[in-house]
Amino acid sequence: MRTSKSITEKIKAPGPLWVKEAAANGANRVSFFSQLQGKKIVDKEGKAVGKLTNLSLRPGETLLEISRIVYTSNILGEKVILPMSSVSSINGDIRLDVARDEIPPGKLSDKELLVTETILDRQIVDIDGLKVVRVNDVLLAQLKRSLCLVAVDVGFKGILRRLGFFGLTSSFLDRLPSHIIPWSYIDPLDPSLRSIHLKISRKTINDLHPADIADILEDLNNKDRLLILDSLGDETAAETMEEMDPEVQATMVKQMDSDDVADILENMNPDDAADLLGIMSENKATEVLNLMNEEEAEEIKELMRYSDRSAGSLMTTEYIAVSSGSSVSEIFSRLRRSGQEIDMIYYIYVQNDVGQLLGVMSLRDLILADPALQAGDVMKKDVLSVLPTATIEEVTNLLSKYDFLCVPVVDHDGKILGIVTFDDALDDIIPEDLRKRMPWNYHKLRRVRGSA
Repeated sequence: MRTSKSITEKIKAPGPLWVKEAAANGANRVSFFSQLQGKKIVDKEGKAVGKLTNLSLRPGETLLEISRIVYTSNILGEKVILPMSSVSSINGDIRLDVARDEIPPGKLSDKELLVTETILDRQIVDIDGLKVVRVNDVLLAQLKRSLCLVAVDVGFKGILRRLGFFGLTSSFLDRLPSHIIPWSYIDPLDPSLRSIHLKISRKTINDLHPADIADILEDLNNKDRLLILDSLGDETAAETMEEMDPEVQATMVKQMDSDDVADILENMNPDDAADLLGIMSENKATEVLNLMNEEEAEEIKELMRYSDRSAGSLMTTEYIAVSSGSSVSEIFSRLRRSGQEIDMIYYIYVQNDVGQLLGVMSLRDLILADPALQAGDVMKKDVLSVLPTATIEEVTNLLSKYDFLCVPVVDHDGKILGIVTFDDALDDIIPEDLRKRMPWNYHKLRRVRGSA
């Protein structure tokens, strides 16, 4: 559980956070862009010359500064661009310190960006709600001599302002919750801000559960998915990729460099890695395998040889197996060494010198056993297993009937090849739309139970 307060909690705290931050920066006037858009532009002689349509932004010391105004002329209807230095006041109307005839032609520089094209209607990942929200309005504040973007409104109030419902009573608007996020809480992934979503800090995203990160990435465009994935550590990136929809995975790996894909696959469970390779083109899959650690690549190749919807295609080769002569204390030492790298540690499989499955013990059996006893003394000898050619339905029925967390897969000689966990089996038989409605952590129960 995250111990720091969420953004929404801070905003709902007494005194809006954006007000405090604006005051801390020396702001003395604030206004929403929607309240300025359409305002009359008046020259220094008091003549109306047009109506405001847009504002341009440029990077400032800490915030984005408004560098120019853009308005539509009353005479020819053309777009006119003026620097903020030509604006004398913004109070009701927007007043200029130049006469109409003296207004110079202007244009945007490469570093200047328009509010309507780069901020409004763009998306922000709301970490508190773990969802993507849309920017409905922009809050501006006068800081010293500059007009700056200090926050964005992602709530319903912003929509009402955009639609022009300024005539609503203040008592009605006050009852609506405010959803304003300070700009300091937003980390643009691209300095140019062009055609991208805006995100809460990637450092914050990195602290989320991989399943939550996957949900967020699935709502973004592919360019931004790859940017965020690249900002994660290898292990988190791999776990996030495991949680994503196969169609999204396929879209992402198409645009990823093969060496980056190889790094991720080396940190994934072998069965998930095999599934991901299976959706790549043959040429790319071969290239990625050649870039991987040889031993891990061989494990994945072995899994890929099994037909779809078979136990072999679902099994993972990551499990705990010990010899029958291992003592209970030795097994605990093995768990401490390997347990962090393997999801399913609740069952410990016992095998002979040639890898044939002899028995199984649970973590509970191990905890209650005398440390001096050997695995052969503690294990249960009647082990239910399946062949790699068993169907997914057969595996699922076995897991369901006996309440197993996983089932071992053995070859015709009884040698253990891997295990199929209950969540992998369920993932394959539960329809996608139903999986989306299930609790986010149903497929992580193996880790919770396995470490209990």
